[in-house]
Amino acid sequence: MRSTSAASKPALVAGADFAAHAHPGARIEALMPPPLDVRTETRPWWRRALLAALPFVVGAAVGVGLARVGVPALDAVPPREALALLAGFLVSLWPHIVLHEAGHAVAGVMRGMQAIAFGVGPLRAERGGDARWRWRHGGGIAGIGGFAALLPRAERGHSPLDQAVFLLGGPAANLATAAIFAAVATWAPLSALPAAACTGIALAAALLGLGNLVPLHRQGWRSDGRGLLDLVRGTPDAALQVQINQLVALGLAGVRPRDWPEASMPAMDEAVASSGLQSSGRMLRLSRAVDRRDAEAAWPDALALTAGFAAAPAVVQGAIAVSLASHAALLVRDRALVSAWRLHCHGGLMDLSPYRAWLDAEIAGLDGDTTAVATHVGHARALADRIPDTASRRVFDERLDALLEHGSTDGMP
Repeated sequence: MRSTSAASKPALVAGADFAAHAHPGARIEALMPPPLDVRTETRPWWRRALLAALPFVVGAAVGVGLARVGVPALDAVPPREALALLAGFLVSLWPHIVLHEAGHAVAGVMRGMQAIAFGVGPLRAERGGDARWRWRHGGGIAGIGGFAALLPRAERGHSPLDQAVFLLGGPAANLATAAIFAAVATWAPLSALPAAACTGIALAAALLGLGNLVPLHRQGWRSDGRGLLDLVRGTPDAALQVQINQLVALGLAGVRPRDWPEASMPAMDEAVASSGLQSSGRMLRLSRAVDRRDAEAAWPDALALTAGFAAAPAVVQGAIAVSLASHAALLVRDRALVSAWRLHCHGGLMDLSPYRAWLDAEIAGLDGDTTAVATHVGHARALADRIPDTASRRVFDERLDALLEHGSTDGMP
């Protein structure tokens, strides 16, 4: 499972003519995405399997050890009790994932954060800018079983202590559950089968709680344990996470990218180990550059995001694609480039449907099809409430207004 205190947001910002402001060495070919069928995972399958299984193996080993201290010896469990134990273990896995994410959410809210999305398997619950929660089927995400996305608000939720409490919330919920069910299995007046089922539930909870404390990077995600270790060690990853949190909090408060202070912009340190954090930092930098109509400043991050797209974690590829499609639509003004990135605008944590509808309108504007522009703008407006932060919604509405007024955003100030 994975929790995040700053979701990666697609860039949707004001633009200008690429030809007038582009980097001197810029070529549209260098900004083209890879074909849709390019494999994004370069590790051999056996290594991916081992990395995916390691947290659960470690958690299970420690959980069994703890269980053997407090419950009857597991090496002499009769077959019926063994089946009950296995049933309790398997049936409780998904509830434990929900509990894990709820633990993160409660801890984050206690530290002043705002919850915007939760995911368990393919299911998503997302809070839009209208404060309504919506359910949707978002598909599976490689490397995780669930996530909780919370954003820091104003001055709260940014400190290392806030982040540590938030990260510990999920594992703590699982380990507390494990302790409760182990105690029930040991001391409650239960018959053999219910006691064995409670033992299985305790083992599953211990596995998830302890497994998430193993400090690993998987599929671009940092485990809770890795996040805590980064905080303790003061790594570049922890510093970049703080910078990202601060900018996302500004967006939530309604400060658009062009007004973000220079001192708050993420510094792209090559020592950052998390590719997901690196991508998020570059997307925020690109968002600010495009909102300032500064194609010269936008070029390096657009080029870097394009070059690293195929190898980027699957969970951030959709957001990267929207950022680069926005750059293509608002600065480059090239239909083929916008259309190519539009094909990649799917997947990830958050609902990207508003941005897909807007990009369809931009493509229609580049085609000069005013009827199609109006149709796609209407669709985009119907989806706009799904955008969670005030700044992105404000700029989104400006783009749609410009499309209806001019047929494109090319001449927008």
